[in-house]
Amino acid sequence: MSDTTPTSNECIVTPKGTTCLAPGSPQLCSPWDFVAQQPDQCYADGLTQEALAIAGANINVYKLLGVHEQTKLVDLTGNGTPISSGDAPNFPVINAFTTFATEWRSKQIGIAVTQSAFLGYDFGYIKLPNGRERYGIDTSIRHEITTIKIKQSSIAIQRITKARVERSDNGAQWYGVAVINLPDNDTLNEINFKNSVPCRYWRLRPLTFNGGATDAWGVQALELMDYSVTQLNNIQDKIFLENRDRDYDNQPTLLKGYYDLINISADLKKFGIEIPTSAYQIKVNFNACVGLLGRPLVIGDIIELPSETQFTPALKPIKRYQEVTDVTWDAASYTPGWHPTLLLVTTQPAMATQETQDIFGDLGKTIDSSGLFSNDDGNNPVYQDYSTVDQTIKNDALTATPERGADGTGTLREFTPEEVATAASEGFPHLSRIGLNPKGLYVEDGMPPNGLSFTEGPVFPTSPINGDYHRLTFVGLSKNVPVRLYRYSTVKGRWIFLEVDRREQFNFQREVLDEYLTSTTRKPAKDIK
Repeated sequence: MSDTTPTSNECIVTPKGTTCLAPGSPQLCSPWDFVAQQPDQCYADGLTQEALAIAGANINVYKLLGVHEQTKLVDLTGNGTPISSGDAPNFPVINAFTTFATEWRSKQIGIAVTQSAFLGYDFGYIKLPNGRERYGIDTSIRHEITTIKIKQSSIAIQRITKARVERSDNGAQWYGVAVINLPDNDTLNEINFKNSVPCRYWRLRPLTFNGGATDAWGVQALELMDYSVTQLNNIQDKIFLENRDRDYDNQPTLLKGYYDLINISADLKKFGIEIPTSAYQIKVNFNACVGLLGRPLVIGDIIELPSETQFTPALKPIKRYQEVTDVTWDAASYTPGWHPTLLLVTTQPAMATQETQDIFGDLGKTIDSSGLFSNDDGNNPVYQDYSTVDQTIKNDALTATPERGADGTGTLREFTPEEVATAASEGFPHLSRIGLNPKGLYVEDGMPPNGLSFTEGPVFPTSPINGDYHRLTFVGLSKNVPVRLYRYSTVKGRWIFLEVDRREQFNFQREVLDEYLTSTTRKPAKDIK
């Protein structure tokens, strides 16, 4: 608090972390005030904050820093055309996009600099190497600029200290992107701002100018880049409105809060553990939160509840992490003058995903010293490892069904002599046995019919008898040669070739063929004209 005694109309800016004054003190002023705080309301807020500080539960907050930095610091200018509001004699606009030794100055001077001056770039059209436009329709080159590097004039009165970043698709209708502050120096300064929309035209328009009535705006260098630093207000995926690549503060901030304990009964179901409810509603003081974090809690922050820590049979701690899913005012915390004092923070169990990898580990993106993926050894001390579940299901499925499609070995077979004789006695004398080389519905499998026994290897047996089957393999002799099925004949005195195992060759086509042959909507061949 200030050491001086202010007048009754004076407001006091308190240090960081101190937002309430004693009763009877003048009105408080701070950047986030939404209503004028009266002394009694501020006193009530102080009591609430003090009560939580004394008896509140510990809450460790892992602050969400924003979307992880994207792309690289690469200047995108060079193939387009510089644009400006007009150039002073001997100071053309191209000078701002070449070397630091040259300088561009605006045609406008004095107050006209903030009224109509601008400096920007037109990225132009997609062109062929010979300079001709590649397409006959609108094929503008569009970039999303999120960072600039600017070096202004060495003369202080020819600099601006605040500018508006604007974008346009046609050079006529401009949209505001951000208002940025520029350092008042002649060094190359890097300025970052939030992401917006890829556009063809980009420009800077001065808002605050140092010069007088006869001074122009001067720029020695301007670079435009599609580089987003870690920012809380950036949106990574503008289709699904998701921010997957997040950065978190690895050091937690201790807050004091209040929440009701939940009796959680874990129900072991067929497909995993089902927890009926594990949502917490946590109350924290708004002023204390702003003082410690620099902002209120936001959706995406990770909260650890130390009082909810559990232990394994080996007495290893299992921490409870919650992700903030909603933030609002606590209706029970309003003062009689309707001044809110507490935030009501709704949380759900935090999952080990790409979004939270800063908190829960690398999620298998790196390999440890033993050569194993760090999330495959089953010993992660931070969170439950589910990475082997999908691998187990996939491998079990491959064991039960190694191939797609149908297996013709068990459905197609030769009729035995007894079956042929029985059919003849029943009035079917023309029933013949299936040939020696039956083909399945989809492809040959190189297997003997009726499940008969066979031998297999790269050479034939030395003492075969009539009717023996042998599957000739080429492992170690030649690559990608399919297995061949033979049957020995004493009449011929040699092995007779029957068929080739073509299952691997046509394996990827079975699913398509099956859908075609069994489709209920396919048109009969007789109806096709």
